[in-house]
Amino acid sequence: MKLTHKPIRQVEIPIILLAQFVIILYYLPYFILGENASILIHDNLDSNVTWIKILLDNNAAFSSPSKIIEQVLNGIPLSSVYGTYDISLVVFQIFGMYFGYVVNKLLISFIGFWGMYLLLRKHFLPSSNSDIQYITVGVSLIFALLPFWSFSAHVLGLPFVLFAFLNLRRNNKKIFNYLIIILFAFYSSLVLSGIFFLIIMLFVFVHDIIKNQKINWAFFWGLACLSIAYFISTAPIIYSSLFQDIESHRIEIYREPIRFKPAVYNTINIFLKGQYHAHSLHTLFVIPIIIILIVGHKSFNKVVKLMFAFIVLTSLFYGFIEFHLLKPIIDQITSVIPIQLQRFHFLHPMFWYILLAVALSWLSNKIKYSRIVIYSTLVIQLAFVIMHHEAWLNRKNPSYKDFYSEDTFKSIKKLIDRPVDSYKVISIGIHPAVAQYNGFSTLDGYFTSYPLKYKHEFRKVIENELNRDEALKKYFDNWGSRCYAFSSELGSDFISNKKDSIIHLEYDFQHLKNMGGEYIFSSAPINESLNKDIKQVEFINLSNNYWNIYLYKIK
Repeated sequence: MKLTHKPIRQVEIPIILLAQFVIILYYLPYFILGENASILIHDNLDSNVTWIKILLDNNAAFSSPSKIIEQVLNGIPLSSVYGTYDISLVVFQIFGMYFGYVVNKLLISFIGFWGMYLLLRKHFLPSSNSDIQYITVGVSLIFALLPFWSFSAHVLGLPFVLFAFLNLRRNNKKIFNYLIIILFAFYSSLVLSGIFFLIIMLFVFVHDIIKNQKINWAFFWGLACLSIAYFISTAPIIYSSLFQDIESHRIEIYREPIRFKPAVYNTINIFLKGQYHAHSLHTLFVIPIIIILIVGHKSFNKVVKLMFAFIVLTSLFYGFIEFHLLKPIIDQITSVIPIQLQRFHFLHPMFWYILLAVALSWLSNKIKYSRIVIYSTLVIQLAFVIMHHEAWLNRKNPSYKDFYSEDTFKSIKKLIDRPVDSYKVISIGIHPAVAQYNGFSTLDGYFTSYPLKYKHEFRKVIENELNRDEALKKYFDNWGSRCYAFSSELGSDFISNKKDSIIHLEYDFQHLKNMGGEYIFSSAPINESLNKDIKQVEFINLSNNYWNIYLYKIK
């Protein structure tokens, strides 16, 4: 296939404009519903969004990497709260928390569309054939509407940065290629997708040196730009690793080894369905793509075959990374390189949609009535993706406004009537993120890395409760990123606002007081006659707020 860049033709302009309109229409519910929209809670409202709020409340969005955030866990490094300096922080500062979240997602969808469109048009489907143009725009639109996790471009930004690197590989030294690469580093996560993309580009670079017997300096400077930009954008993490002598709780993370059958199941599952932190929603077209690649294998170049091989091999790696025979080796590697090595799957969505576009373009020349097949595939897949709209999938969960219930926590502040930084709280049966979002200083929280010493100290408070529930004990001891005030009677329910009372809360309240704890926010009433170390201050039940909060003072 001859790869020559064509200018945008007249036939493309209307469908490109239509695609932009569809993207705006897709995000319209967020703007119409406002904070009444239902937003993903898991690993999102309970963490990522709140981390940004903590940064903004503490004037730490772009502060020194040595800064300590005192609001949570009695003071933790900036890198423990949010380890990067990125563009999303600016958007939150301009538009506020809710609309900052929405605008970030809207921007990233446009980035996803234009990145995929340019990548396909220049490097994979350069034909001026009208069917190919519809395929290019259609696939780009579907990719742009994937319900990507959170608010950074670590998934949807990949086609744009790959487009830039492939341009450099062809010795296209235009400055915009380097600008794309630098901006990507400041709008994505090194540990989620950046480092894995860098590894692939490094392999391409070395391959080209061996094949061509010379260095492609344009490509080299692209790698250098991405590496340096990531070094700057992840300065808090790098500073913490090099200069802050703090042992992370992550060294105690332990996952049970698995046998062969679960490993095979995990492999098949990631291959067919993808991973929810990097949604690809490709299940409907996996089998057709495999059939097309087999039938037309001679028509596809090596790059296309390598992409499919990459998905297969990294799916195997994902499935077998905890396999009991391999786990000791993987554990040794991760003890030196503390990242989740299986995260190559963050690159799968980009590759799946490139393969979809290439497969549909092959059909356009091979079968009768190909237009019907192609357009039907695009429409069905677009509908399938739209059905997975974040606000629709989470409609049964509390809305953004409900989850954070700001009026309820304003009432609590008035009841306590002290500066929020003068006392510490814990939450029972409710995510600590809610209290943190509302400005309270918490001894509990959800952070991907925080001092191991603090984990051990907090464990003394909840030790007896953990001993009453083996599942919670393993959850805390073997992972521990959720440093929560667990109750064995409530278990891991942190969403329901109607809960049975807690009969006996076996906390070490004296140790909790020693850590600075003074108040408890509980979503369930606690039997005071059996828990004499606490006293109920008030029951807050605002009719227009989601949470019913029982406020207790530690005696």
